[in-house]
Amino acid sequence: MEKLEYNFNLLKQKRIERGISTLDIANELCLAERQILSIEENKSQHFPSPSLKLVCVRKYAKALGLRISEVIPHSEEMSPN
Repeated sequence: MEKLEYNFNLLKQKRIERGISTLDIANELCLAERQILSIEENKSQHFPSPSLKLVCVRKYAKALGLRISEVIPHSEEMSPN
């Protein structure tokens, strides 16, 4: 899998607009808070693979009520494998 490109700023912005803490969204998604911060800062740390990070970014977008296409450009071409 090539490097994951996504709109990490949009995720953080929507979370803040909704008044959700990083810890609350992490708990909702069954992730560690450090993983949420890694997603919001566009870092590869705290994920064992890019595929797993992709799955988590998709879950995060869905939890915030965002369309995947808003967050991940060309998402229809990508698979979590």
